[in-house]
Amino acid sequence: MIIGVYGTIGAGKTTISNKIKKLKFKVVNADKIARDILNSRDIQKQIKNLFPNAFVVDELDRSKLRKIISEDEKSLNKLNSIVWPEIKNQISLIIKTNPGNIVIDAALLPELDLEIDKYIRVKSNLITTLLRVKKRDKKSFKETYRIYKQQKQRINKYKINDEVIISNDIWTKNITYKQLHKKIFK
Repeated sequence: MIIGVYGTIGAGKTTISNKIKKLKFKVVNADKIARDILNSRDIQKQIKNLFPNAFVVDELDRSKLRKIISEDEKSLNKLNSIVWPEIKNQISLIIKTNPGNIVIDAALLPELDLEIDKYIRVKSNLITTLLRVKKRDKKSFKETYRIYKQQKQRINKYKINDEVIISNDIWTKNITYKQLHKKIFK
């Protein structure tokens, strides 16, 4: 079974994915795959051609790139056209080579157009999101809000029959495996 967990930045996707892992699922984190892909010389060359200001002495500055794409949706789409096919290929390879239950954790997962058996959307309120990301990534509220807003607009366009988990701190910590099992195997 392939479970897709998606939602905005700081919604609690990784927390939920790690809880699902304990139900004997392998976790695939798209952010980790993306970080590896961004280290590829070929990918960096393509990015440098589009976003030379995201580099400092031939070194990709991820914070500069993040700022560029969070301020301009066209730039985000250009970056996605380079990185997303690679992410999709990597995840597809993991699925093919790892039979069994897999949970894929990716903010905009439906846009990868993978074969997913069940989608779970993780939501959290804006205040919780801002505080989580500030604590985890040390990002400013302004930058986090821009990313959150972009992702939420895209997610709201999805026409998916999914399960929803509200992931505000208190409930997320108290979600039981029985509740997760029920959402997954409903």
